[in-house]
Amino acid sequence: MQQAKECMAVIGSVTQAMRAQRVLNGAAILCDVIKADSAKGSRGCVYALSYDCVQNANVRRILERAGIRPRDFYETQKR
Repeated sequence: MQQAKECMAVIGSVTQAMRAQRVLNGAAILCDVIKADSAKGSRGCVYALSYDCVQNANVRRILERAGIRPRDFYETQKR
């Protein structure tokens, strides 16, 4: 059986991540604000959105339309 994947959109500041979360929740996409791995960030605290990879294309499109430009996108195995 294939393991489920979880996608991450690295946003940056907690304020921007919370804004992105509100935008996605408004589009009925569930996501969580999480602290990103230090390896994924350049310096200081970096925050990301965690969401189901099934929604990856929708998340990218909605964030782009809202003027939110994530630093990076990546996938991990669900915990």
